[in-house]
Amino acid sequence: MEQESGEQNITIAEIAKRAGVSTATVSYVLNDRQDVKISEETRERILALCRELGYQKGVKRTAAKKQVTIDDIAREAGVSTATVSYIVNDRKDVKISEETRKKVLQICNLRQYTPSPIARLLAGKKNNLIGICAPQSEYPAQNAHYYALLQQLQLALRRKDYGAVLLTPPVMQEMHMQENLEGIVCIDLTEAEFYALKETWFVPIVAVDMIVSDPLFFKVYTDHGAVVAAAKQLLHSEKITYVAHPFRNAPYLDDLKEALQEDTLYLAGNPAALRAFASAHPDDAFVFGDRSLAELCAPLLPAGRSVCIADTDDAPLSLPPRLTAERAVEMLQCAVRREETKPHTCKLAPIVSIE
Repeated sequence: MEQESGEQNITIAEIAKRAGVSTATVSYVLNDRQDVKISEETRERILALCRELGYQKGVKRTAAKKQVTIDDIAREAGVSTATVSYIVNDRKDVKISEETRKKVLQICNLRQYTPSPIARLLAGKKNNLIGICAPQSEYPAQNAHYYALLQQLQLALRRKDYGAVLLTPPVMQEMHMQENLEGIVCIDLTEAEFYALKETWFVPIVAVDMIVSDPLFFKVYTDHGAVVAAAKQLLHSEKITYVAHPFRNAPYLDDLKEALQEDTLYLAGNPAALRAFASAHPDDAFVFGDRSLAELCAPLLPAGRSVCIADTDDAPLSLPPRLTAERAVEMLQCAVRREETKPHTCKLAPIVSIE
């Protein structure tokens, strides 16, 4: 009885800790990922722990029941594995008799054979649907920032023939829903939200405007050190006051703080409070995280004493959402294709124009 009740409390992280492996390895085993090399000893150790602790969700491989493979179907139908693959992936460019097609599909049905999302992806059958997981902020200006990035992500995905569906954290859909998505792009999630996402959705995930410690995932974010250096050059100042949205991802915010060193960081929430702060510091060299924050304070600051990270290519300090979105989609394609040797981190430096 203790094991049964424990099923609600045992997490993949706990299993990984006890097995001495990463959470990703546990996820691969539970989802029977055949495209990832895992020793049989490690696989059996993880499955044994799952049974011992009462964790059954997602366990597809047991010693008692052998999983039906495409080779089994081909052998029973008296055809090649290629023919089975063509039929289950509905390939219209290959000539196969209707009799053979029906026979193979009938055997698949009787043996409860369903090709995995990974197998369908490798076979070339894609639904081309990407989830975009973006949070809601209590601050309108920050929501406008998210919306601008969402728009550019949708456009960049469309140019690569992907469709997009908006997900709002927490995203805890049932496992069968994962077959509808090729991957997920998430924006500025908290560490807890990202952890819940990666523990629930076993599809490629690209993190945008976030820093995640797990090297398995691709990530795209601003090179804060490059931004600070460029801003000081443009403003001819050794110290700056950096005004930014209150990022939800703590490691990303810590990275910004590290880049500022002894400079001042102001996290803008309330517009009136930001304007009051700007009025009280007219001699500061201000750097604004985006145009909306700069426009709030522009009438209160002397000319030439501020610069913003603009969303246009011709601005003195430019890092448009379009560029972030394009890089994110490029990395998403690498993740979907399992191109693990490609760099997993892309730090975006601003485009600087000095007259």
